[in-house]
Amino acid sequence: MFNLSRMLSKESSHIAAIDLGSNSFHLIIARWENQQLTLLDRLREPVRMGWGLEADGSLNPEVQERALACLERFGERLRNFPSGSVRAVGTKTLRSINNSREFLAEAKVKLGHPVEIISGDEEARLIYLGVAHCIAPGDKTRLLVDIGGGSTEVIVGQGMEPRIKESLSMGCVAITKRFFADGKVTEKAIKKARIAAGQEITPVADEYSDHPWQEALGASGTIKAVANVCLQAGWSDGEITLKSLEKILKRYAKHGSTDMELSGVSEDRQPVFLGGAVVLTALFEQLHIDTMVAADWALREGLLFDLKGRLEDHDIREQSVQALAQRFHVNMGKAERVALMAQTLLQQVADSWAIEVGDADKLLRWAAYLYPVGLDIAHSDYHKHSAYIVENVDIAGCSRAEQAQFAALVRCHRKSLREKHFADVGTELMPLAILLRLGHLFNRTKRHSLPEGLRINAEGKNIQLAIDADWLEQNPLTLADLESEMVHLENAGYRMTISSSVE
Repeated sequence: MFNLSRMLSKESSHIAAIDLGSNSFHLIIARWENQQLTLLDRLREPVRMGWGLEADGSLNPEVQERALACLERFGERLRNFPSGSVRAVGTKTLRSINNSREFLAEAKVKLGHPVEIISGDEEARLIYLGVAHCIAPGDKTRLLVDIGGGSTEVIVGQGMEPRIKESLSMGCVAITKRFFADGKVTEKAIKKARIAAGQEITPVADEYSDHPWQEALGASGTIKAVANVCLQAGWSDGEITLKSLEKILKRYAKHGSTDMELSGVSEDRQPVFLGGAVVLTALFEQLHIDTMVAADWALREGLLFDLKGRLEDHDIREQSVQALAQRFHVNMGKAERVALMAQTLLQQVADSWAIEVGDADKLLRWAAYLYPVGLDIAHSDYHKHSAYIVENVDIAGCSRAEQAQFAALVRCHRKSLREKHFADVGTELMPLAILLRLGHLFNRTKRHSLPEGLRINAEGKNIQLAIDADWLEQNPLTLADLESEMVHLENAGYRMTISSSVE
């Protein structure tokens, strides 16, 4: 999430990633030097947050307390890490709970760093990125599967680029809760679980059959545990096949409970291992997978490389925002002009408004690219259409909170400006909205030249614009727009005046 009071430091030597999964929380720490990442430390706790997701969407208080206690312990390890050097993300369970805002606020206090919620699509992208850095891709197209506690990500990609991505609503915790919650296992229960998992896969199976792959890889604890079972049992050298999965399921049916000990499965994974094995079996069947190899890296390593890219100014969000703008036929020349003017004004008021230029500069530029996307739907109230698109489409590299920030700026780049539009993202974004509005106002048309020497001064909620008087006389429509803007700002609690010089 953008934090306008700080900027990522390019000199950060240690970075960390935290994955708040539905089954376990993971912390990974690495050193970044000489353009390389060296993994230094890993911590894992089986929080089982997915077990605490209630039918009404709330999170069980006992499980929430366990999760926050884990984050507090992680925070102790990260106490000396500067802001921007840690990226923590929540996945399926946090996407599902109805009090996520309160949880995120408490999590930030315990951890000492903000926690983001990412979409299933973004989770899949990061998983692919982590695996691609673990097992270097060649020319082959690869299928990648990651079975988490609450969701399963299925990706087909080539090289470093994922081509299709799906996040399916099933995982080792979800299937276990639904079919084996009491710990009892029968052939009938396993059959029902396999059918339910197959039903999740079937709607997307045809899409994957249209993108054939040459190798299948698996990531996550479930798949690595299945590979270990195959190795320990002597069924293979670690390769997973449908035949070996069938053997695992038969052993559980014969044993009759989820507490069966299997060589290769850790004690803390044992309660949810059967659920994960069922999901993997269904994937093998529905996607016609022959063999699969487990990869050591996944989401959290992908987070590290993504964070590394941001620190090196190779931010995937830049590419994603531009791709979305082009998809909706945005006039990029005009968008660039709007962005440039808003950024120029930002430089003049950054100190008085106590805004960190680095992050704010990106926010303004990307909002300038995205505010016109709603024009592809309708011109009337297009800013509302734009905000809806920006908040709900998948933008690679962005968390839900970041997209909400984009959407608030886009929604308020014209017409009314109200604090309520920033209730979910923070009213500290309102000054940026004002700068974007001015950038848009002065670039409504390119048929006139921009005023030379335009200056802005801001003290609290008082804004003064200095514009050449002759230019205003020659551009009466812009003057009328500025007068209307004064009314909009006054309704938002700001006061703007215009003069020929800034006092």
